[in-house]
Amino acid sequence: MYIPSSKNRSICFYCQDFQKEEKDYPLRKGKYSAEGLVHRCIWHAKFQCSECNNFFHFSFLYWCPTTNKVVCGKCNKPTFYPVKFWNKTYAYAFECDDCNQTHYDLLYTEYMGNHPWQVNKGKLFNEENSLNSIINTRFPWDPIWKPAKERKGIEITIEEALKIENLVHSVWKEMGNVNLHSEILQDDQVDLSETKTRWEKTSQNWLKNLDNIEEDKGDASREFIIDPALWKQLGDIKGLAILDAGCGNGYLSRLLAKKGANVVGIDFSRHFIGFCKKKEKEKPLGCNYYKGSLTDMSFIESETFDIVVSNVVMVDVQDYQRAFDEINRVLKSKGRFVWSNLHPIFGSFNQYFYRLPFDTPRNEERLFSMIDRYFDSGAILVSWGNIKPIWQFHRTLQEYTQALNKAGFLIREIIEPKPSIEDIRKHPRAIAFDADRIPFFIIYDCVKA
Repeated sequence: MYIPSSKNRSICFYCQDFQKEEKDYPLRKGKYSAEGLVHRCIWHAKFQCSECNNFFHFSFLYWCPTTNKVVCGKCNKPTFYPVKFWNKTYAYAFECDDCNQTHYDLLYTEYMGNHPWQVNKGKLFNEENSLNSIINTRFPWDPIWKPAKERKGIEITIEEALKIENLVHSVWKEMGNVNLHSEILQDDQVDLSETKTRWEKTSQNWLKNLDNIEEDKGDASREFIIDPALWKQLGDIKGLAILDAGCGNGYLSRLLAKKGANVVGIDFSRHFIGFCKKKEKEKPLGCNYYKGSLTDMSFIESETFDIVVSNVVMVDVQDYQRAFDEINRVLKSKGRFVWSNLHPIFGSFNQYFYRLPFDTPRNEERLFSMIDRYFDSGAILVSWGNIKPIWQFHRTLQEYTQALNKAGFLIREIIEPKPSIEDIRKHPRAIAFDADRIPFFIIYDCVKA
C-alpha cells in the first residue's frame, strides 16, 4: 500500500517538524524507515534497550545518566506526562529502578538538552551500554543540535494534552469537497435564529439541485441506500396518520401518501413549505404542510400520529432533545418514531474516505476511512457545492440514545442500510465500493414507551 507523504523523503521526518519550532535545528538525512514511507535520521530512529537488547522507537526509551543504561518502555512501564514542547503535548515519564529518579523519553530529553549525545558524545561512544542505533555508523550524532540552555516544556493538564487537532478536519480543509468554516462548537454557542436563517438562504439551492431528479425521489443516498430500508421498516402504512418531521421538498411525504397514509409535513423553511404546497396543488394527495420547528409543534395536538418519520434531519436540528420530546408528545400511545440520520461514526465530519489517486472515478481505490475525534460532539459550519454555509450537528451514539430514552422512547431496532446489488449494478459510480463497505447512514426504529 502506498500513502503519499507531504514531507521531503530525503530529509528526516522529525527534523523537518522540529525545525518549524527551532529555526536553527539541523535537517538530517532520513536513512531509516520502518514502513518505507516515513524516513528518519539516526537521532530519530530505533535504539537498543540495555535490558532486553531489543530495538525500539526513540521516544519509547529513556537514558539513565547514573548507569548509562538505555531502557525501553516494556522493561520499565512509563506514565503519561502532559507537557507542551515543540509540536507535542506529552512525554513518557519513567521512574528509574537504578537511581530512583524520574527520566523522560529521548524525544523530550533532546528538547531539554539532556540527550546522551548532547551530553558527552565521545565518552558514550566507547562506554558499555552506549546508545546503539539501528544503523551502525562511526559518528552517529553529527550534526548535533542543543538548546542554548537547559529547559523544560510547559506543564499542562491531561485534558489539554489530549485535545489535539482533528486530523480529519485538516484533510478536509486540504483535499475535501466539503468546506469547514468553523471549529466544532458547543450547541449553545450557536444562535438558533442563525441556524434557521442560514437554512432559509440555501434552501432554494437545495431545490435547484433536485430539479433534475425524477419526480418524488430523493438524492442518490436516499433513493438507493436509506429509502429502501426505510420502506421495509415501516411496513404497511395504509390509513395511518404520519408526520414527516423536517419534510424538506416533500418527496417522502408524497410517497407516504401514495402508499395510503394520511400525511402532515412540517419544516421551518418557507421555501420548502412553499414548494410542497405548490406540488400538492398541482397533484393533490391529501398532504397538509406547515411551516414550523420540530422543537415547538404546539399547533399540533398531543397523540395525533401513529408514526413520525424523519429522514436525515436531526443532523440539522440544534435542540435535538426538545425535538425528541415534541415528537414523543404528538405520537399516539405505542406510536413509532422511525428516523434516519448521518451515521455518527462513518457519516460525520469527523470521518474522511481517503482515496488514491484523489481524482480517481473508481471507488475501490479508496484506501481506508479516516476517523478522528469522534467524541467531539457539537456544531460545525459547513458548505459544499452550491450549498451555502449551514450549521450541522454531530452527536455520538450514546448521546442520541440517552436523549431518546429521556424523551420516553425505546429503541426497537437499529439499521445500518446499504445498497442492493441491483442498484450497484445500475449506478456503479454513485454507490459501488462505497456504502456497501461502511454505513454512511443509520436508521433508528423507536417506540413510544
